[in-house]
Amino acid sequence: MSNGGPIYPPTEIEFLKLLKELQPNLVNALNSLAGKKPANLSSSYLGRIAVTVNRASDGYLLLRESGRMDASKLLIRPALEAVFCGTAAVKNKEFPFRKAYSEWDEDKKLFARDTSGKKDADAYLEHLQEQFTKHNPDYPVIHKTISVKDTAEMAELLSAYEYSYRIYCKFTHSAMRAVTGNLDQGTDLYDTPTIVWCVLFILKQLKQHTPAEIPDLNVFDQRIALLDAELLKHPPTSRVDLS
Repeated sequence: MSNGGPIYPPTEIEFLKLLKELQPNLVNALNSLAGKKPANLSSSYLGRIAVTVNRASDGYLLLRESGRMDASKLLIRPALEAVFCGTAAVKNKEFPFRKAYSEWDEDKKLFARDTSGKKDADAYLEHLQEQFTKHNPDYPVIHKTISVKDTAEMAELLSAYEYSYRIYCKFTHSAMRAVTGNLDQGTDLYDTPTIVWCVLFILKQLKQHTPAEIPDLNVFDQRIALLDAELLKHPPTSRVDLS
């Protein structure tokens, strides 16, 4: 039985407070982009992908504060993947069309089940390429699919892919260790720090590559450094019994 005390340890509570402070900054940054013209396709895409990070982090905070830890874990992978995509777009001009091509390739597998469907799909790709080149002449058109790993590598975030992303994929893919709860003890304390990282990282990308209005973020870096140091002092422990 729970004794009515906090369901989370002190470090988790502090990270949640930090996320609650960071979230409005992301919302305000996105709102500040309204009516402003992005410098290029990469800047525009980054602004759009940041919406996904906002939605994931907003939902995560709501679930986490209500004690829905298992449900909250399902939102971490989408936030990480969005960070990879947005960052890859501003670091490598190959990314936008390869991303569009990859999505076209998946749609073709799903919908083009006969000769007529394949013909229509190929015609759409030709149209897509023409429009892309017309509006974005500085961006290369490459007919090559791109994986999440490729995207993370373009974003120079391969270490985040190899560790955090791979771990949280196990929850969305219903891996046996995830559905049996065997991954909880090793991840519970790192869920919120990961989401905090996603929000802060995408805010920094918006500040650098878009006309979004964003305040000084150094204070958040300092607080995270202190919390990270505190987190390392406490190895993962089992969850509080809420029954």
